[in-house]
Amino acid sequence: MKIGLATGAALLALSAASVSARSSQADFDGSDGGYVVYSVGTERIGMDFSFPYHRIALADGRPANDWKGVIEPKLGGMWVLKIKDPDFTGHETGQVVVRRVPAGRYAIENFAFFGQTPSASYNWSSAKPFSMQFTVAPNQATYIGSFIRAPSLGTSLQGQLGAAGYFVVSDQANRDVPIARGKLSSLPQVSTQVTDVDAFGSVALRSSDPH
Repeated sequence: MKIGLATGAALLALSAASVSARSSQADFDGSDGGYVVYSVGTERIGMDFSFPYHRIALADGRPANDWKGVIEPKLGGMWVLKIKDPDFTGHETGQVVVRRVPAGRYAIENFAFFGQTPSASYNWSSAKPFSMQFTVAPNQATYIGSFIRAPSLGTSLQGQLGAAGYFVVSDQANRDVPIARGKLSSLPQVSTQVTDVDAFGSVALRSSDPH
């Protein structure tokens, strides 16, 4: 993983920009759109992170880079981060999200998460290239998986990741799709396109918890 370091005024400017960018998502209102469905959350404790995605091709296959979004949990809490208004709780706690987006081909090609000490703030991203791709068809819905961040301390990954944590990206359609239909009763038929992240060979991206 790549680690960036920011301090002082630069940190404040960076934080403000991140909040602004991450809160500006809006659903597509065109007639030729479809839906992307996913869940996002954490294991055991609340932790901030994001997976940005963008459209890489139009529905007819022509290249594009004109629509962006971000997969991120809704967090709150003054002293301890918690998932706000969770749709499911237990070993994993999180929300199910249904977004209307333009039809086309999309890619998730990075992740980011953050940590802070009294003197500095750290920003992690993937050092190893990867691409999770999915297609959204007009007036159809695509489920792309469950995105969960989990703590690495106390697991077999602690020696490699320290306290950075890891991500579990898995197919939880049996749990998530019924919740999505409860949020949007008019949701069309849902196809599943969940990437096998184990194929990337990244210690931080996994399809299940470590043993």
